[in-house]
Amino acid sequence: MTRPSSPLQRLVPDAVREAVAAVNPVPAAPAAPALDRRARADLARILATDPAEVPIAVRAAPTGREPARRLRRRLVLVAAATAAVTAGGLAYATVDLGLAHPSATAYGATPPPLTYRPVEGDAAGVLERLAARVGRLPDTTGDGRYAFVETRGWNLWTEVGNGQVTSVVVPGTTKSWTAADGSGRAVSRWVEPGHPPQYTDETLPPGPLMWPLRSLSADDATLARQLAEGHPAENGPYERLIAVDDAYGQMPLPPGVRAAVLRYLARTPGLALAGRVTDRAGREAIAVAVDDTSGLPTRHTLLIDPADGRLLGREEMLTTSAGKLNVPIPSVIGYTVYLDSRYTDAAR
Repeated sequence: MTRPSSPLQRLVPDAVREAVAAVNPVPAAPAAPALDRRARADLARILATDPAEVPIAVRAAPTGREPARRLRRRLVLVAAATAAVTAGGLAYATVDLGLAHPSATAYGATPPPLTYRPVEGDAAGVLERLAARVGRLPDTTGDGRYAFVETRGWNLWTEVGNGQVTSVVVPGTTKSWTAADGSGRAVSRWVEPGHPPQYTDETLPPGPLMWPLRSLSADDATLARQLAEGHPAENGPYERLIAVDDAYGQMPLPPGVRAAVLRYLARTPGLALAGRVTDRAGREAIAVAVDDTSGLPTRHTLLIDPADGRLLGREEMLTTSAGKLNVPIPSVIGYTVYLDSRYTDAAR
């Protein structure tokens, strides 16, 4: 699918871009070409609004080849303005860009952090032992033309104007069916405050994938090279967690590959064992985490099924500082829950 290469230039004036860059807690870093393509695709979704209708508006409706959850911290608008979902509904956030309203601040409530229970051992040892068991499991990912992945998570909708970035986090689900040539289908449901549930059902034409379906290797060295594509090590250890999240977001992984992924994670510098936890879908998980201090101090956590080694979810939490975001510390600022992943012949 062809996407605009620089939608930000069409929708947001230079002054706004510069102001947003100034409050971006994650400084720009050199990236591999594949990472640039991924970031441009993500930004295209975030900025997918007709400029004739709203001159300076940014909306991330759940569309596109990758699931709509793919909102990276590298994207300046996401990093600069993050809101959250509370138990009682949706919360908005406004971030001052220093253009017109110097008194504006971010505000919003965040969901409570998960409650972790102690586990004996360290992250590397727990993952290595789990990998040894997972590698012997039967393959239940199924057969079929399409890689089916279903997730639940957040979509950030942002409006830029009058010197402010105003955002709302919109909960939603995405189901994607992806064929080997990149074609397929994506169905999304989301709820915008004050509106009934909305849906998209998109037929996707052929296009490039980050990795060909069924191509990820069960060999440790080969898998590490594959996951490094578009995930440069210079971004920091947490980039390894993003690579694993991207892999699960694209396709089901058979037991041998899941075991290699666990060993890959076990070698992540600074990886900590957060403990045992019940995830946001009510499932038991083992949590491993990496702290990143390159921008706002953020903990990146992966939730792993202790029975079969699957990725159940990914979370990001501000740990010691919220910067310009008026949220409590610690604050969960994003999460994704994997609900289903398998191969099928039916795109429905």
